[in-house]
Amino acid sequence: MKIEAFAPGKIILFGEHTVVYNKPAIAVAINRGVDVELTSRDDNDVNIHISPINYSQKLVLTDGMLNYEYDSSNKRISDYVYEVINRFKFNHGFNLNVNINMYLGAGLGSSAAVTVAVLKAVMLYTDNDATLDEIASIARDIEIKIQGAASPIDTAMSTYGGIIYIDENSNLNPINFDMQLPLIVSNCEIAGNTGELVASVKDKYDKHTPIMESIFDAMAKIATDAKMALECGNSVKLAELMNMNQGLLDAIGVNTLELSEMVYQSRKFGSEGSKLTGSGGGGCIIAYAPHDIDEVYVKLSKLYKTFKCEQSNSGVYAEIVEK
Repeated sequence: MKIEAFAPGKIILFGEHTVVYNKPAIAVAINRGVDVELTSRDDNDVNIHISPINYSQKLVLTDGMLNYEYDSSNKRISDYVYEVINRFKFNHGFNLNVNINMYLGAGLGSSAAVTVAVLKAVMLYTDNDATLDEIASIARDIEIKIQGAASPIDTAMSTYGGIIYIDENSNLNPINFDMQLPLIVSNCEIAGNTGELVASVKDKYDKHTPIMESIFDAMAKIATDAKMALECGNSVKLAELMNMNQGLLDAIGVNTLELSEMVYQSRKFGSEGSKLTGSGGGGCIIAYAPHDIDEVYVKLSKLYKTFKCEQSNSGVYAEIVEK
């Protein structure tokens, strides 16, 4: 038997950092993510390969269980794979190939996509039926166990796909819209420390509360207006709001010289809207170029690691491709 599964990654379109303060945000699942291939075996061997990190491990089931003890202090991407497998009992071993088609540790939800894709494949292999709600819940539980804390956004995006609006009560609401989101993602290849960046924003908030509240309120208004722009198919307004959001992210101190240069290069090359995505301090920028995406992509890719993507309207899926 051969099973193939896919789970999308995600981009934060609006609301980085302010979502922590119960302000609205918008996240979009993208058609880049994690592909999983699970092939059955006739013995009890479990062979795991994870690319692009060139990780390979050969293990053996005992009484149908793996019970692999990983070093959770390292928080490697392989930990999420083992945590999924450790939750199931198997009749036979298998080969598991995990292919990650996006940047790791860059705010694109790679660990959630790995968790959800492997979970869906293993559930199909073990004849475990589960709703999408159950998959999202289990995946978030795995992320919390490994990371110590986890937002529901990443696992929700990998499970359900589409675009969601996170409201002031942290509810995840699908956005109904009829437009394409041709996006370019460029990676500055500098890793930002999310915990340190969140703490630095909190420090500014404590020192300059009235000013920071005004900035947060402006970012909240941008997110709500962006929701309406998506629903109305207003690409011009969406791009303008992205550019405004970038300026406010700079104001709260999560922008960097490298990210700023990438943002302005993308606009120079023809993108109508561009901003950092995620916690900042490094990672990626996104460029919105609904009319000249190929030209912008070619120019950016000469300078930075870059890929094109669109929204993924569907979330995780798995199918048996060979009996």
